[in-house]
Amino acid sequence: MNGLLQGRTALVTGAGGGIGRGLAQALAAAGANVLIAARRQSTGNETQALIEAEGGVALCLQADVARRADVDAAVAAAMRRYGGLDIVIHNASSGQSGAPTKCEEITDAQWDEQHAIALDAAYYLAQAAFAPLRASSRGRFVILTSAQALHGGAMNPIYAALKSAQRGMVKALAREWGPHGITVNGIAPAAATEATQAHFERHPQLREQILATIPLRRLGDMRVDIGGAVVALCSDEMRFVTGQVLPVDGGAYTAL
Repeated sequence: MNGLLQGRTALVTGAGGGIGRGLAQALAAAGANVLIAARRQSTGNETQALIEAEGGVALCLQADVARRADVDAAVAAAMRRYGGLDIVIHNASSGQSGAPTKCEEITDAQWDEQHAIALDAAYYLAQAAFAPLRASSRGRFVILTSAQALHGGAMNPIYAALKSAQRGMVKALAREWGPHGITVNGIAPAAATEATQAHFERHPQLREQILATIPLRRLGDMRVDIGGAVVALCSDEMRFVTGQVLPVDGGAYTAL
């Protein structure tokens, strides 16, 4: 443990796997108590077990962040278990986000499902967590967004639209919450997730095409690279940084 977040409490959505799991592990390794909000209890329990095996402190709570009641319950659980809430990370995203979808083929149900997890959940989290973050002397609110919020993306227009909305929310909340001592930032990652690795196995030529656009010539490690950036943003070392969307992508955005 590096102790940067010793004694603080963090809530991470979508922490049952992928980037969310890496974030939860990184936060715990930095000394934070971690509340894992996972849609499936089984995957959240796996994340909790990994953290506890390293001596970290974690609690899994099954939660569908598209439901306000579940978000409220997650915040209440953090307060009840740890006595406060200092850090909120909204990482959860729809399983449809990575599916190539043409605009003319999008159904209302697809739009609603992705919107609910990306944007409605961020709104619910902001409302539920504001009071405890304000009470903390080191409140941090972080949203996992995407470079597609800046350059668009032909793969899924819903995803690009929602990530743009998240970017606007980061900047608006940073202005609104700044007087209360709460920082609000975004992270736009390029990570080697399980889904990415599986996609590369099916399409090996695509791997080289993508890596060629990244100056560091690799995708980020979910825990060390992406998690490390989130830990830094939530620490006192970056307490004067707010309203920013930080690309954690090996330089991919500058290479576009």
